[in-house]
Formats: sequence, C-alpha cells, structure tokens
Amino acid sequence: MEQVNITITVKSPTLIANSSTAGVLTSTRGSIDGRVLRGLFASQFISSHKLGREAHKNQDFMKLFYGDLRFVAAYKHTPKGTSFPAPLSLQKNKNAEGYASDDVVDFYTGKDLLGFKGVKGFVVVDGKECSPVQIETAIKLHMSRSLEQERVQGRSKDGNIFNYEYIEPNQVFVGSVVGPKAALEEFVRQFPKQLDCHIGRSRRTEYGHCLVEIGDITAVPTPVNSGNSVYVRLHTPLVLGNESIGHVVAQAVQSIGSDISVGTVFASYQEEQSFNSIWGVRSSAEASASAGSIVELVKESGWSQDDLDKLQNILYNGMGTRLQEGYGQGRLWTPGEFKLVKLGKKEAPKLKSLHMPTQEIAKKVLEKQVIVNARLRAA
Repeated sequence: MEQVNITITVKSPTLIANSSTAGVLTSTRGSIDGRVLRGLFASQFISSHKLGREAHKNQDFMKLFYGDLRFVAAYKHTPKGTSFPAPLSLQKNKNAEGYASDDVVDFYTGKDLLGFKGVKGFVVVDGKECSPVQIETAIKLHMSRSLEQERVQGRSKDGNIFNYEYIEPNQVFVGSVVGPKAALEEFVRQFPKQLDCHIGRSRRTEYGHCLVEIGDITAVPTPVNSGNSVYVRLHTPLVLGNESIGHVVAQAVQSIGSDISVGTVFASYQEEQSFNSIWGVRSSAEASASAGSIVELVKESGWSQDDLDKLQNILYNGMGTRLQEGYGQGRLWTPGEFKLVKLGKKEAPKLKSLHMPTQEIAKKVLEKQVIVNARLRAA
C-alpha cells in the first residue's frame, strides 16, 4: 500500500458545506473531505476526456474513481506538520490538582483524569508537544436573488438574506490518495502536477478557487510493535449503517487473527450525506462514527510485526463502506502525556543586506527627499 500527498492551497474564500446548517447560515467544515478531492479529480478527468454525463461508461474513469484508490481528506498543514482531528481520548487540564495548566494526558495511560476535559478540533503532535490548530474562517452576508428577475436587478424585493461561513484564503491543506502502486502510477499519469480548480459551494461564482499540487508516490509508514493493545484513531468518519463502531472495526480486522477483541472505545457520531453535481444525485444520510474516535484492539497473543503490517494495510485501505470517498480511514495512535503548546508562526528571516537594484531605488528616493527638504527650508 502506497500513497500520494495532495497539497491544496486555498486562493479565495472556500466553503465546504456542513451537512447540518442553520436556516440563514451555511457553515463550513474545517477540512476538505475525501469526497471533495475525488470529485475534483473526477471533474478534471471528465472535462479533459470530454465524457459529459457518460463518464461511467469509460473504463479508465471507473478504475480511477470506483476502483482501488482511496481519496483521503485534507487537513490544515502547519510548520509542525499536517494536523488531524483530535483523538477523543485526549484530555487537557482544566482544574486538576497535581498537574500543570498545560498538561495533556491520554485516557489510555490509565491516569486519574478528574479535573480534565476533552481536547476539541484539530491538533498536531510533535514529539511530546500537542498544539491546537485553528482553521481561519469568516462569515459573509449575501442577499438572496433566487428568481431570474432578481438576479438581473441585483437585489431582492423580499429582502431575504443568507450567510456563508468560509475558509479564509492563503491556508494550506494536505490530503492523500492511497492505493496499490500500479493504480497510483496510473493516477499520476492522468493529471498534471499542478491543477487550478474550484471546489465547494458556489464554486462557479466567487468561492472555492484552489491550487492543487500532486506529490510523489511514497510508502505508507511502517508501524511499531507496542504490546498486546493497539489504538486505532479514525482519521476520517467511519460509515456504520446499522452497526456499532466496535462491530465494524472488529469485522475489518478479523482476518489478522481470531484472538483480537475490542477494548475501550471513545466515539462520537454524525450523519454523512453527499451530492454528485455531475449526475445531480444526492446520497442518503448515513450514521457514521466521527473522525477522532478511538478504538482499542487487544490481541491475546500479542501483536507481531507481521500483524501490525496487515493492520496498517487494512487501516489505509479503509473500513466500512464508501471507501473510495475516503471514509473509514484509520491511523495507529500512541497514547501518552503531552504539553499543550501554542502553534507559533514561522518568523521571517532577518534582513541582512539589500539587493543592488533595491539599493539604487532607495538611494534615489533618499536623494529626492533631501532635495525636497532643502527647498522647503530655503522657502
């Protein structure tokens, strides 16, 4: 199993709509979902091959987007690495005795965490430092002009309004496409290294302009042996249907061994629904375990390196359903104790000298200013 990183630089306000929004506010997600990544490349393929609504009849299209490739959600990139949804087992100090104010402890360490509360949102972990990652968003007011005459006039007689929450420009998100090497090589051949595109809501107007860069093919990380228990962190939502998260994960890993059982689980739940703009089809809402949920897997005979390699392959291939859209992606998580460290911005390098053209311009500006000052004094 290998992967290709997909780097997305947001160039204009971008709205990745949440499935549940208020009547006058369409809120945005803080990440770029795998289904959006898949739709982005599918649209490019359909456009370049002039397939229109007949794309499903093209064999190459079906192999790329309904085959072995997994389009995995893009999360905000930081100087410390790419962020991910905070594990639900991760707790930060609120008013606990005997702990520093910046202590972050995982529940699976077995510590008494009375006086702690859950870490929310997105984080990036660098060694023993855990940094919250803020997604910069803003809200813009729009006037509703749904009727044709109102669009021509540029106003609404009824005065209806709505608000868009959007991801602000100049933020970078990194996702990936995961799959067998042969399938990834075919994917890389089909697209240029850089794509200029629009994604999300209202992408045909002022929203959603992004620059997409396709990386090189690399191997997925090698897992490390860690005793009888391993901890699976949901990197993306896991579609459950009518089953529990423990059952779906247990079914996915049963091929590794019969002595694997599900231990402690931390999970939250949401509904997932998507819309296909090419065919104009909306999927049904499905119950899902949220990204950041944690499942402990216990193996009585211990986890050998071969077992861990098989598990890693399962996690990157995905669990549950709708795998091509990036759902059901898992990553191994190592519980521990961390320090909560604010994510700092990179400092600009100190200016040591000016380039010759800049020096010439500065010299002329200063000479002109000296002449102006001399004339003012003479007057």
